[in-house]
Formats: sequence, C-alpha cells, structure tokens
Amino acid sequence: MNAPIRAEHVEPPHNVAHALTVRNLSLSFGGNQVLHDIGLQLEPGEITGLIGPNGAGKTSFFNCLTGLYMPQRGEICLGSENLIWLAPTQRAALGFSRSFQHVALCPELTVAENVMVGLDRQSNAGWLDAFLPLAGGRKERGRNRELAVNALERLGIADVAKSYPSDLPPGVLRLAEIARAIAGSPRVLLLDEPAAGLNSVETRDLANALKKLRAPDLVLVVVEHDMDLIMDVCDTIHVLNVGRLLASGSPGQIQANPEVVRVYLGDDDA
Repeated sequence: MNAPIRAEHVEPPHNVAHALTVRNLSLSFGGNQVLHDIGLQLEPGEITGLIGPNGAGKTSFFNCLTGLYMPQRGEICLGSENLIWLAPTQRAALGFSRSFQHVALCPELTVAENVMVGLDRQSNAGWLDAFLPLAGGRKERGRNRELAVNALERLGIADVAKSYPSDLPPGVLRLAEIARAIAGSPRVLLLDEPAAGLNSVETRDLANALKKLRAPDLVLVVVEHDMDLIMDVCDTIHVLNVGRLLASGSPGQIQANPEVVRVYLGDDDA
C-alpha cells in the first residue's frame, strides 16, 4: 500500500464553496472488505446524514475522508482537487475538521482554552512564545481566544467559557467539542455520533445548534444513530449497509425506502 505524499504546506482557497465528491471508494483490512465502491456527493450548504447499522462502515468512511485510512481504490475530491494522497495534516490545512464519538476535552483547561486548541493549525507562534511575553504571541492568543468565544456564542454556550469540563453536563461538553471543531471556520465538518450519551433535552439543544451551523460554504456531515435527530436536521441522508451504499435521498425518501426500513429503520412502530 502506498504511503501518503506529504507536502510542506497546503494553502486553502478562501471564500470558495466546493462539494466533497467520493468516487469508487474501497477499503479493506486483510481479507475484510469494509467499504465497497462508495460513490456519493456531499454538498455545501446542507446538513448531510450518514446512517446505517453498527459495522456498516460509517466511521471507516469518515477516517478515509480525513486521511486516517488509506483506501485501496477511489477518489476523494474537494471541488476538482483529488485529496486521496494528502496526509491528515494537509487535509486539516485545507479546512477539514471532525469530532469523535467520545468527548475528549482536556480537564486542566477551561472550555475556552479547549476550543482554542482547535486553532493550533492556524497559529504562527512557536515554543518560545509559551515562555516569553512576546508581543506576537500575546496578540495571537488574544485573537484565538476571541475566535473561541465566538464559536461558543454561535452554539449558545458562551457563558461556560471560563468553566472546566468537570463542572459541566454531557450536552454542554458535546457542544464545546463542536465549538472546537468550528473555531477555525472549516470547509468540511464531520461529526461522529454527536448525540451519543445525551438525554432528550440535550439532544434537542444539539439539534438546534446543528441547524445554526448550516452555511453555504460548509460541507457538514453527521454520523448518528438517533433517527429523530437525523430526520429533523438533515437535508440529505446516505445509508450504508455492510460497507455498501444502500440508498440516498431526502429524509422523507429514506423513511419510505423499503430496503432501508428492512435493514435499519424497522417498521412504523419502531
């Protein structure tokens, strides 16, 4: 298997909205075929849902998009640029950002400081700025703190900026993690099961927050098992089953698809 080609720097274009297009994406580990010729288009300006049973390949698909996994075949294109050989750091430089299934905030940092971690790829200050009160470092930290607070405000939790993670409920921690993911104004935002472990009130708050993130220059994709959340917030839904694309369409079309109902959604009473 070929190793990713690493460039010194990838300069993202500014104020340009592109679809994220996947063609013939196939991934296997040994003799286990995880993804089979996946082809789909993820549009900016929409919230796209990715659903399917456990083991369908959803997280593996995310890992291919971010460069953590190298597929054996296929293309991943942002606009006309094929990203398949770019390392995860290069894709991050192009504006890829993601969250994971389990919240991972540093307990020794405040919420605002945790969000500022998401801005490291855009920072110029070096290690010396951490020890000396250099003007450039102070200015950059001030800018990053302002961006972090703005991200928290966008999700409605700016009041917890100075709090520590141990003092906050799971729903707020999940929103803080999403704030960290959006602080750097990503072009592609991938959220992996953001409602995991949340109660019904927290899930409702999450849904409202996700709707606020919809933007014409953002490709936003959500992997989730909470079907009420997916059907509420998503414009388009793609369904994976045993590594294959089973169906794509609007929430209404997905709910009415007999194959999706059979393998995943269950009957009307489920």
